Amino acid sequence: MPSYYLKRDYKLLGFRKSNVKGKQYYALLEQKQNKKLVRVNFGSMMENYRDITGLNAYPHLIHGDKTRRKAYRSRHIGYLKDGYYSPSYFSYYYLWIMFYIVSVMVLY
Repeated sequence: MPSYYLKRDYKLLGFRKSNVKGKQYYALLEQKQNKKLVRVNFGSMMENYRDITGLNAYPHLIHGDKTRRKAYRSRHIGYLKDGYYSPSYFSYYYLWIMFYIVSVMVLY
């Protein structure tokens, strides 16, 4: 069961390469009330459709196959909740999206 973070309570600060085995990136969220930072690891080390995190740390994992993208998105739509950040949210919208429709923030 993935963790969910209410968007109105957290601010997305950006992305970094994850040091967790089997994960590509983490999203850094800041809790608005007390400024506590939360890391949300996402993206398995298997291939993905596109990387719009701004890091593109794993270009060899991008396959660009529209059929696989459609299959992934239909399997994982059930893990998304409106108004919440989650590992599924970040994978769905930053690694498996068709177009660049979201702003990208990279931490340095």
